Amino acid sequence: MAYILDGLILAVIGVALDRSRWRKARRDRRILCWLMYGYVCCVLAVTLMPFQLPIPGGNRLFLQSVNWIPFRDLRLHYGGAVREVVLNVLMMAPFGFLLPLLKPRQVFSTAAWTFLFSLSIETMQLLYTWSGGPSARSCDVTDLITNTLGGVLGYLLFWLLRPWVERALGRR
Repeated sequence: MAYILDGLILAVIGVALDRSRWRKARRDRRILCWLMYGYVCCVLAVTLMPFQLPIPGGNRLFLQSVNWIPFRDLRLHYGGAVREVVLNVLMMAPFGFLLPLLKPRQVFSTAAWTFLFSLSIETMQLLYTWSGGPSARSCDVTDLITNTLGGVLGYLLFWLLRPWVERALGRR
């Protein structure tokens, strides 16, 4: 039930954005905005849903759940560590691909925006853990690094495909 409510909230936000900001845009830009919004909603569904109000103080040991050591899981050969790294890279690659389509950006700007998006997710996961709620998540510096790498790889894919993408969008 919580997922349905969260989905409805995200749908209402999307419609509000469409009516206020995207409606005046050209058709191709509006489609790109909806693609990016849908992608961000999918990432939020995987990383933060069900949404909860992070009420501080429910878990005083929350900082002990944070992984501050980059690639610790890989170095210690934890099960699923390689899979998690690959999935984090793949999860953020569309962000790095779509962002320069919405507004021209260089690779460093795309990396910075990807880093900030990932940092906001990791921060919310930390707050969820702090609140001691039912959907506590883990905050991991490796996720931050691999998500940012995914955004950069997505940008590089955009850069390689740029002539075809811009032709398809009618920008050339």
